[in-house]
Amino acid sequence: MPATRSRRARSRCARFVPILALVAASAASAQVRAPLTMDAAIAAAEQSSPRIAAQRAAVDAAGAIVERAGALPDPRLRFGIDNLPITGPDAWRYDADFMTMRRIGVMQEVPSGDKRERRVERAAAERQFEQASLVADRAKLRRDVAVAWFEYFHAEQSRQVLVDLDKTYALERDTVNASIAGGRASPAEAFAVRGAIEMARDRLVEQERMVARFRIALSAFTGREAAERPIGAAPDTAKLPLAPDKLLAELEAHPALRPFNEREALAQADVKLAEASRKPDWAVELLYGQREPNFSNMITLMVSVDLPIFQSGRQDRDVAQRIAQVDQARAQLEQARRDYEAQVRTFVLDWEVAHSRVERFEKSIIPLARERVDASLAAYKGGTGTLAMVLEAQRALAEANLGRHNALLERGKAWSNLNYLLLQESAS
Repeated sequence: MPATRSRRARSRCARFVPILALVAASAASAQVRAPLTMDAAIAAAEQSSPRIAAQRAAVDAAGAIVERAGALPDPRLRFGIDNLPITGPDAWRYDADFMTMRRIGVMQEVPSGDKRERRVERAAAERQFEQASLVADRAKLRRDVAVAWFEYFHAEQSRQVLVDLDKTYALERDTVNASIAGGRASPAEAFAVRGAIEMARDRLVEQERMVARFRIALSAFTGREAAERPIGAAPDTAKLPLAPDKLLAELEAHPALRPFNEREALAQADVKLAEASRKPDWAVELLYGQREPNFSNMITLMVSVDLPIFQSGRQDRDVAQRIAQVDQARAQLEQARRDYEAQVRTFVLDWEVAHSRVERFEKSIIPLARERVDASLAAYKGGTGTLAMVLEAQRALAEANLGRHNALLERGKAWSNLNYLLLQESAS
């Protein structure tokens, strides 16, 4: 009996296995085909970006140098033969002359403590520069992905406007054909509708090309699999994340300017390292000389010290070079700050103008275009209007909707550039 119950249980489980597999496959498929929102596109881009991966590697490489920057150089092993005769009866014999010895020893170079400290500071400054570059790259990637996503989104929305126009014209064609059959319309009206349909479909083909182009551009950031997902809903771009005055007041905190600040700090660390080179380094050497069996063995202890007696022609020139590089970095920072401030002001201006255009389209232009369509249809049905007036009104309504999406796109691009100026979390 227990064996029978066990077989029945296994049989019931076996029946459920295909069902569970189908549910799991459906869930995985739904996850893959989930709408691609802007946040999802940014997350996919950050996860797969070669540029971010390369900069993270640069941070790791710079960080690996910090710990060893102040360490002493590796000791050197020295060995050889001293005072080997090359002439006379003892030529090439290492055990005949009392001055000949086989020597082995070690030598350790010891840079000045100040120089080693400056090397550590310089390595730390380089790591800070690479870290700032990583944060700047992440912020720029987010802006680029957001702009590419908006271009794809509104290209798809504009395509839908043209699809709706084609459907509207198709209904007009069916109505005209029925009217011609009933003797209420002329063949010229049928030709007018057919011409309008072909023009609308030509524009639709061109718009589909633009959709494909923007999808390809987005896939360069997110990967092809993510870009093939249906586009998600757009975020609200009617409000800026921060007031323009606050964005301009906090320019120094923007990731785009941080690498320039860190580059100046790196140049200043180079100046301190060059100044430390004025202090001499020294080295110690311990050697053991073998002369046995005929003579006694010996040891040698040597200390050597650098003699920077021509500082004006060497060390001072190095310091002058590094100081000039600090001035260069400071000038580049100032120029970058001016350019960046102008860029931010331009983004704000673009957003304000685009926002005004969107409101005009939504509150005035599109409602008027809809009223024109209604009026032309009513006149046509009442016998006081023409089909050409109806087709033109419907085309004008489509153009108004396309213009609205163009304004929304410009507002979305400006919003993206302003929304991702700052990167709240630290780069990892």
